[in-house]
Amino acid sequence: MEIFIVYKTDSWHSYSSRDLIGICTSMEMALDLCKSKAKKESTKIDSDQLFNLRNIKQTQGYKGEGEFVIEPSETDILI
Repeated sequence: MEIFIVYKTDSWHSYSSRDLIGICTSMEMALDLCKSKAKKESTKIDSDQLFNLRNIKQTQGYKGEGEFVIEPSETDILI
């Protein structure tokens, strides 16, 4: 089963800055989770950033603090 691991990172997407914010069962749910987190932080993810999340699995130049990363994975594996 494919899952989507959602992280909030620093502006350079460094692995050491990754904060896990959710695990989702679909890309649409992962995008909704990112939008909810942005709203909670009093900002919004624009259509360019949603395009980036869908296609390259990370934001680039997000207006809020840090960036979002979505990492597709499988269940029951070592990551």
